[in-house]
Amino acid sequence: MKSEQTLPAMTALIMSGMLLLSASGLAGAHGAPEVDEVPEGFVKASITSQPDIQGLRALILDAPRPAILLRYQGDDSVTVLGTEGEKFLRFSRDAVEVNVASPSWKDLPNAPKLPENEATQSDQSDQPTWTTLSQSGSFGWLDPRLNEPHNGDHLNGPRPWSIGIETAEGITDHIRGELIFKPIP
Repeated sequence: MKSEQTLPAMTALIMSGMLLLSASGLAGAHGAPEVDEVPEGFVKASITSQPDIQGLRALILDAPRPAILLRYQGDDSVTVLGTEGEKFLRFSRDAVEVNVASPSWKDLPNAPKLPENEATQSDQSDQPTWTTLSQSGSFGWLDPRLNEPHNGDHLNGPRPWSIGIETAEGITDHIRGELIFKPIP
């Protein structure tokens, strides 16, 4: 009697499985949708060395375009230097400030909108104009130094990058890394 009851159940199970397999085959038969301007690959950024500054940690944020996240929990402030060597970002234990006059800030694709009246300007025109970005010691940004190599540079292997960090004592060290082009198969 048991075998008589299990035969219809087994038949139904097999038929259901075949139906599911054939349905997925039909869906796959249409192929992937057409896409224009598919990139050849993507850039993978990595950190190879960090300054020996107590409380400073850097992390690469992987995305279609790599970004960097800095967290600082030290006693004195540190300043990130921009692409032209200017004072760009200033980190302390409980705040991150930006020099709104920095060319690196002005060129930043993911720069948050800042109220004009929050900037604190120095008495001298050649000094940075700082405004608060964050009430924590952390901030991430799409730094152009982590951007994709251009003009076929990616074919020549890893490309080095560095971001200068200046301590309160005026000593400059660097976060260093490399960019590697990963082709899409």
